[in-house]
Amino acid sequence: MSLTRLLRRCAAMMLLAAAAAPAHAEADAPASPPRFEFAGFGTLGAVSTDDKDVWFTRYGVNYPGKKDPDFSPDSLVGIQGSLRLTPYNDITLQGLVREDGGASQDPQLTLAFFRQTLAPGLSVRLGRVRVPFFMLSDSLYVNYANPWVRPPVEVYGLNPFNDLDGVDFIYNARFDAFDIEVHPYYGGGRIPFPQGKARLKEALGVNLGLSRGDFSLHLGHGEGTFTLERGDALFVAVSNILQRTGQGGVISDLSGTHGRTRFDSVGVQWDDGSWQLIGEYARRKTNRYAASAHGWYLSLGRRFGPVMPYMVVARQMLDEQFAAATLPSGRLATLWDVFLVSRNNAQRSVTLGARWELAAYAAVKAEVTQARPDGDAWGSYAPRGDVETTRIGGRTLNTFSLSLDVSF
Repeated sequence: MSLTRLLRRCAAMMLLAAAAAPAHAEADAPASPPRFEFAGFGTLGAVSTDDKDVWFTRYGVNYPGKKDPDFSPDSLVGIQGSLRLTPYNDITLQGLVREDGGASQDPQLTLAFFRQTLAPGLSVRLGRVRVPFFMLSDSLYVNYANPWVRPPVEVYGLNPFNDLDGVDFIYNARFDAFDIEVHPYYGGGRIPFPQGKARLKEALGVNLGLSRGDFSLHLGHGEGTFTLERGDALFVAVSNILQRTGQGGVISDLSGTHGRTRFDSVGVQWDDGSWQLIGEYARRKTNRYAASAHGWYLSLGRRFGPVMPYMVVARQMLDEQFAAATLPSGRLATLWDVFLVSRNNAQRSVTLGARWELAAYAAVKAEVTQARPDGDAWGSYAPRGDVETTRIGGRTLNTFSLSLDVSF
């Protein structure tokens, strides 16, 4: 059975369950006036790399900065308000200010949905929600909830789409000693892209969550179409080269509006209050525009009162580039090679860090990451100067990160 048919059947079963619920349940509930709830969160983060010919970047999240230290990868401030209309429905809005992939710092509407309870344990949300590609998707912006300065880029850089305009269902149930959550979703989203745009369309997926005591498990699968229309200087130069050498057809594998993608993820977490173990694996499979890749990380932390030292080992690997051209040796071939390398974020890294609970709802985090991008990759870095002469692949790069996270 295809994923589309499976999700349609899941949605139909959920709607039938809602229809079977007592029709007078809401009428019998005691009336209560609308209630408004407000929350805020923020991160002030700084990043510095020891080699000053490169800068650290989170592709699809921020625009590579030209200052050292760089505050753009992690710093943000957000507010969220929820209006509970009745015990069975509410409206939620979330606004965020941070630098995006297009170097803009304009406010963003990151959540805007209406939620309705359909039956015990079953609700539907309509509007803009968080796209649940990863185990920690719900806390991506509220970084106080995460143990690190940022989620490992080797995994969370595989899919930069965070917001979904569409509909999702959330069903929670208890089976024996296990809590189960089933989360199907449908919709699309977009992100600013340097000198271009990227859009996710017709994304259809389902997540399964399973938890018991200190242990939780996440399983996710999604499919959809996507657009990646590039206009940056490197892409324009490569496009002109391909046209001049009679290989203009290759451009349709590099930029366009008819890409297809699928995304799979598995995550586990164990936390007994003293020890914390988190691991996640994700794979991005595409047919054009963006390279296919997969990644994983394993994080181990130990609490000593308000301080938790931790260590993270992570890896991302390239699966397929989806672009091939034959160019004469010289600058033309060099530009083509640089373009392919810029699309490859494969790297391995080891991070040592510590989190200090400074006060209630405030934490300071510091970490040092030693990363080694693959020989034909930029990893999570970008050249500060000439892209043709700055080599990143195969180098060992040390990055220091510091952040103050608050949630109120």
